[in-house]
Amino acid sequence: MKPLILLNFLLLAPLYAATFPTDYQAALRLFISNKIPEAKVAFAALIASAPTPEAKDAALIQASYCEVQLKHVEEATKLAAGIKDKYLSTLCRMKLLTLQSKYAEVVALVRDEDFSLWPDALIFEALMVRGEASGRVRDAVAAEKDFRAALSYTINDYKKATAHLRLAWLIEGPKALGCLDEVMKLKDPSPTMRFQAIANRARILAQDGKGALAIAEFDRVNDLTKQPHWTMVQMARAATHEALNEPDKARACYEAVVASSNPPADALATAKAKLAAKR
Repeated sequence: MKPLILLNFLLLAPLYAATFPTDYQAALRLFISNKIPEAKVAFAALIASAPTPEAKDAALIQASYCEVQLKHVEEATKLAAGIKDKYLSTLCRMKLLTLQSKYAEVVALVRDEDFSLWPDALIFEALMVRGEASGRVRDAVAAEKDFRAALSYTINDYKKATAHLRLAWLIEGPKALGCLDEVMKLKDPSPTMRFQAIANRARILAQDGKGALAIAEFDRVNDLTKQPHWTMVQMARAATHEALNEPDKARACYEAVVASSNPPADALATAKAKLAAKR
């Protein structure tokens, strides 16, 4: 589960009592670790002890995410209604709807919202959430506009990579290759994002009949030698060989995964199943 973080607490920490940032981060770690009931209790305590309105808003946001993950939609909505900051309140509502896959409702809520008037720290995330919703309801023009606009509201390579990957998801086909290559140009995207960019470029090139170029893409991530990313690359390479009707080369990749040290359990199971099916 990815963290749903709306505030940079390094900026807001001076407003808080001494223990609030530490306790908040501890609660957030529970949430990220998918210990949702425990996180719910922790954020409830933070709501009760919050030393400032900003701190209480932050705790309310995360508590509402816990409730919606637990399928307690009414409780999540009530918590979100308590958020005082109007921009955070709207963004929280957008994300609660997204977590419920209610994409049309997200679009209806903020279709005409001018996010450029929002606090700078929130604009990127707001654009990405609306762009995702627009894409899901098949309004590709609106989605692309938001994803491209989001790129101008961050200098963070992780966030930029996220936007480029979403653009590639939206555009698909050979036209997406440029978006995926932009990920590889960044200085510090995550290894997972680099893998996703290369795997998708290889898939698109293979589908376009450009087999040599597709396989050559994997040379660009030869530095991903640690688990789980090494295995992820091998599995994508195998899938590309399969798409190119090269079963022997695909088998070699699956065999490498099975023989490797500590591959991810799901990938190992898939590799073994693939090998068994090829006998």
